[in-house]
This record gives sequence, structure tokens and C-alpha cells, in this order.
Amino acid sequence: MTSLSISTRKSFNAESSDDVPVVLIELWTLDGPHYLSSDPTERLSTDPLKYGTRHSGNDYGFAMMSAAWPDDQDRKPPSTSLVFANVAEDMAKAARSGTDQFEVVMKLVMSSNPEFIEDICTLTCTGSTYNATQLTLTVSREPIEAEPYPAHRMTRERFPGLFR
Repeated sequence: MTSLSISTRKSFNAESSDDVPVVLIELWTLDGPHYLSSDPTERLSTDPLKYGTRHSGNDYGFAMMSAAWPDDQDRKPPSTSLVFANVAEDMAKAARSGTDQFEVVMKLVMSSNPEFIEDICTLTCTGSTYNATQLTLTVSREPIEAEPYPAHRMTRERFPGLFR
């Protein structure tokens, strides 16, 4: 369970608040990092008109998305789905060409203080689906049981004590 700051808990429990939670997403693909924000916190540029969130010197562009924080179930790795509105013509092309797994970093911040990270989660994209209206990325962590044991081969060079 993540412990959130007092100001965040106040904002969550308030009847109405101007301070909203913002999910910042970093997609680390072969093309480099792509920075996306779930909230149009501020105007980033006027030509072209672009809204988003500034965090750690990077501009996270606003994308119409639905992002739930990864679940924490017993005996299962954390996983979630990121659903993006299919508004750009090259989004489906990117999903079709993305055969390799890539890293997804999710950060939870508040709109009033986007520099303070409330929670962070690093996952791997395991699949994607798309249709005319939306693009869905399924992200998860590899199960810990999939780690090889032992991690190295038992050879004379690595484990000389076994071969006396």
C-alpha cells in the first residue's frame, strides 16, 4: 500500500477541489521516450497549440486517456490497461509495428505540484489492441516465478568449488 501525502489525501477526500491527480506516462520505445499526461494542466506551446504537464524538465503532452493505477492482487503481478482515444492517424500504425516489449513508467502527481511524485510504477507493455475509437495498451510486470534459478550456468569458470 502506498502512503500518500496529507495534501493529496485532503484533495481526495474533499467535496470539491481544484487539485486533481495526474498520471504521467513515459513510454520507452526504440524511438526514444514518449511523455504523456492525463491532464491539460497548462499551455505548453501556442504554435501548435499544445497542453500538458511539465515535470522534471520534460513536457508531458496531454493525451485523452483512461489510466487506472496498477492493481495489487495476491499471487499476481501488478497489471493495468491504458486506453487512449484513437484521434491521430498514426496511432494504429504504431500499435501494429510495436512487436517488441517496451518499458512503461507511470507516475502519480497532483496538478498543484507536479514535481512531487506521489507514487511511481515501472511496468512492461505486454500487448496492444486497437479499433476505430481507441488504442489499448496492456501493461504488467513479469511474474517473479519466471525468473530463472539459478541465474547463471554452473560452469568451471563461475563456480570452481563445484568441480574439485
